[in-house]
Amino acid sequence: MDICCWNVRGAASSKFKSNVLDLIRTHRLDMLFLCEPRISGEKAISVVKTLGFPCFEIVDAVGFSGGLWLLWDDSRVHVEVVGTSDQTISACVARNGQDPWLFTGVYASPNAGKRGKMWDYLSFVAASHNMPWLIAGDFNELLAADEKFGGVLECKSKGFRNWVDDNEMIDLGYSGPKFTWNNKRVYARLDRAICNMQWRRLFPEANV
Repeated sequence: MDICCWNVRGAASSKFKSNVLDLIRTHRLDMLFLCEPRISGEKAISVVKTLGFPCFEIVDAVGFSGGLWLLWDDSRVHVEVVGTSDQTISACVARNGQDPWLFTGVYASPNAGKRGKMWDYLSFVAASHNMPWLIAGDFNELLAADEKFGGVLECKSKGFRNWVDDNEMIDLGYSGPKFTWNNKRVYARLDRAICNMQWRRLFPEANV
C-alpha cells in the first residue's frame, strides 16, 4: 500500500496539477494527503476532482492559510473518516482483509500556541481508540537538535518530543534527504511519519 503526504504550499497552479498527477501515476498511490493547498470551497472541490481519486475529504483553508485534503481510491482501500480538526484528518483504513488501522494526516500550525492545541487533540484521539495508528505529515517541529542545520536552534521540539514519548510513538525514519524544508539558509526535518507499536507490528517492513 502506498500513501503520499505532501505540503504543496498552494494548489491553484497548473504546475501543481501536473506534478501531483505525475506523482500519482509513478507511485500508483492508494491514498494522498495534501496540506496547505491554500484554496477552499468550490475552487478546492473542482481541483480535487481533477486528480483522479473518486473519494476525498476536505478541511478548508482559512483565508490563504492551511487546508487539508485526503484523497483515496475506494476500489483499492476502504477509508472511513472518523474525525477532523483544523490541523488533522483521521480515518479508519482497511485493505484486502487486513485488520483496520487508524491514519492521521497532520499539518501542524507554525504558531506554537495553536500547535499545542493539536497535541491536546491527538491525546484525545489516542485515548479514544486502541488501534494500530500511523500519523504522518508536516509537524512543523523537531524531534532532535540535529534535525536542523543553520540559523538559531530554537526550543521548538519540547511539545512534540514530549507527546511522542508520552504516547510511546515510534519515528519510522526515512531514506533519502535528511531535511524536508529549507529557505536556502536554514534546513530542517519537519515532515515525517510516526506510529504506535501496534501499527509497527502490523507493517514491520513499512518505510518512509
